[in-house]
Parts: sequence; structure tokens; C-alpha cells
Amino acid sequence: MKWVLRIALILYFLFVIVPEYVLAGPVSAPPAAQVDIKKQEDTNDYFQYQLNTPQFSGLSSSSFAEKLNAYYETNIQTFKKKLKKDAKQAYEETQDPASFHPYVVNVDHKVTYNAGPLLSLYVVYYQYTGGAHGMYEWRPDTFDIDKKKELALKDLFRKDSNYMEVIVQHVKEQIEQNPNAYFPDAAAQAEKATTFKFFLEPDHLVIYFPLYEIAPFAAGIPQFRIPYTLLSGQLKEKYADALVGHS
Repeated sequence: MKWVLRIALILYFLFVIVPEYVLAGPVSAPPAAQVDIKKQEDTNDYFQYQLNTPQFSGLSSSSFAEKLNAYYETNIQTFKKKLKKDAKQAYEETQDPASFHPYVVNVDHKVTYNAGPLLSLYVVYYQYTGGAHGMYEWRPDTFDIDKKKELALKDLFRKDSNYMEVIVQHVKEQIEQNPNAYFPDAAAQAEKATTFKFFLEPDHLVIYFPLYEIAPFAAGIPQFRIPYTLLSGQLKEKYADALVGHS
């Protein structure tokens, strides 16, 4: 039973959680960083995990690379340790240990943009603690490697730009193209947003909403792709040169 559960969860993770667009071709600019993977996995009677933690090198600042590596290692290990503690407690309290389904943690990441001064990725945190299906979330980060800082959405755009209006309009248009896929108030949710979760791709800014926020679970994580060419007048010159020039 445990190996069946393990295979099912791995297949679910590969074909449902990780979308096809992450296979987008590389942009022509030199990579901002070299990205390797630190793999960890283990299993016991009550808990199993697989962790693919990003490891960065090749940056102009080795101290910033170390900071990034520590950031992801800490976040991922904290996630794993909490679920492992919960799993152990549930296992010890169960009346039938033989039928206990182990808790599962899978953590993976996708680097969606890695060129010039910009590095963008998201980490997928998946957990199964019983029930019909597991739960997952994406945690995105975008960095300006030159400035050694993480960028919020607003940091990409000129202060005098109306980038939020442009983004909201395109999100609403895409919702209206397939309204049955979303909750009735999805467009209203987009309109009242003050910022969005995002990551970069070679050709698009990707805006997304967490599970259940504007659509049912079966719809997955709603994503809205906006070509950089539609944002070129809003982007700061540095980022317009990097993004529009290679889209």
C-alpha cells in the first residue's frame, strides 16, 4: 500500500503540479547564476520526503550566493521538520498503526528565468496528510543579481507607470475568455488586488493566484501570462532592456 501511495503522489507531482511551460527554451543572454540541485530523501513508517533544494553559484558575489543557498535550505528544512513532527504525533496517537498512511513532503523548484541581471524561480511545497488529495503551494522569488536583492512586483516598473492597471486589465480579459473555470468573483478579486504573486519567463510576466483563491482546486493554480512587449512602456529601463530585448 505504501509503495502504491508513493508512486501515485510522485506521478501527481510530476504531471499536475509542475506545468509544461517550465520547459521553455533559454534566453540568449548569459545566465545570472549556475543552479544545481541538492537532493535529499528518506522514508519511515509515518513520514516520507523528497527535497530538491536549489544551490546557486557563479554569481559575482559569493556572499550573495551563500545567502540565497541558506535562505532556501532554511525554508525547505523548516517545512519538512514541521510536517515530520506532525506525522510522528499522528502516528503515535493512531489506534491502528498498520493502516496509517505516511505523511508525505515533496519540495521541488523551477527556475523560470535566468539571464543577465535577473533570476526568477518558484519553489513547490507539497504535503499529503491524509484525505482525498494533497495540498501544494508555489513560493516565487525574483532577484536582481547586480543589486543583490529580491524584487517585489513594483520594483520592476517605473514609479510613474500604471502597470497595475495594465496587469489587471489583461488578467480580467483572460478570465473572461473562460469564465466557467473561475469563481464568479474572480475578476473582482483581481480588480481589488494591490499586488500579485509573480515570476518571470523568457517571454512573459506570469501572474498567478494560490489554490482556491479565484478557482476550484481542480483548476490548479490559475496563471496569467502577459507579454513583456505589452509592458515595455511601464518597465524600468534596465529591466525593459533585459526582458523585452530577449522576448
